[in-house]
Amino acid sequence: MTLSSDDRQKIETLDSGRYVVQALDQSDENDLHNVEVLLMERGEEWLSEKRLQRMTSLRLFQNVSAGVDHLNFSMIPESVIVCGNVGAYGAQIAEFVFAGILYFAKHLRIYHENLKIGIYSKYPIPEFLKGKTIAILGAGGIGKAVAKISKSFGMKTIGINTSGSADNYFEAMTTLDGVDEVVSNSDIIVVALPLTKKTRNLLNSRRLGLLKENCIIVNVARGDIIEKQALYDYLKAHPQSTAAIDVWWKYPKEDEKFSQDIPFFELQNFLGSPHISGDVPESTNIAMKQAIENIERFAENVPLKGIMKRNDYS
Repeated sequence: MTLSSDDRQKIETLDSGRYVVQALDQSDENDLHNVEVLLMERGEEWLSEKRLQRMTSLRLFQNVSAGVDHLNFSMIPESVIVCGNVGAYGAQIAEFVFAGILYFAKHLRIYHENLKIGIYSKYPIPEFLKGKTIAILGAGGIGKAVAKISKSFGMKTIGINTSGSADNYFEAMTTLDGVDEVVSNSDIIVVALPLTKKTRNLLNSRRLGLLKENCIIVNVARGDIIEKQALYDYLKAHPQSTAAIDVWWKYPKEDEKFSQDIPFFELQNFLGSPHISGDVPESTNIAMKQAIENIERFAENVPLKGIMKRNDYS
């Protein structure tokens, strides 16, 4: 990860210039002992247990990415605060979510394919989003951004978060304990939850069986929140329901061909994209700015954003 000169300067002027920015792979033994804040994009190749053990002064582990399910929490001392970059990609991903929703609600694929072979048909009629209920599983930064757009369409917004506390853009909010009722009464389901022990395979075959016949599912969180085989079986058995998936159960290694062991792409009611919902030209600057703002909070000893509960992961 390379910091711009402006970002480097922002960090190095915090707390009366107490911090020095240095790349982890260029740090020697003495440097590691003095590390107090670790700013990481992903960097598994540099994040070894041996290196972490040498960081005896480490107090904050700040991720540039929003999710932290890739981290091995058993390697990170319990005294270290781990923060995800919560909300840094919310607005970008929310736009992408609605691209998937509109693609299916307005039947764009069907119209295009029909016209391509000379069929001029206005069937099926496009769905009207106004008045529809959208369930947002994960009412954090992404979920709130999705809910904000949803309200502009005149939709009813129901959210799920850890506390069940209401938010301005949600008409109703509950916890994971209420997920059955939420999904069974929703026209659209957006998955924006972190992948934890509690959310893995949250949408299994039983819960998918609760959905409305023409439900639209959009997953921009993690593949394993939806049970893979169950989703395929559900979509095949319910052709009026649809799913737009941006996150996967299996990712290709470098120079490896992308593939899944289940033929999702043979389904007409399925749409896939390469985990790109948060990627716009401005994303890097937005995410880095927010991560540095959290480091600034740490330096000023004020409450941090995005503190992760390690028990949810380890």
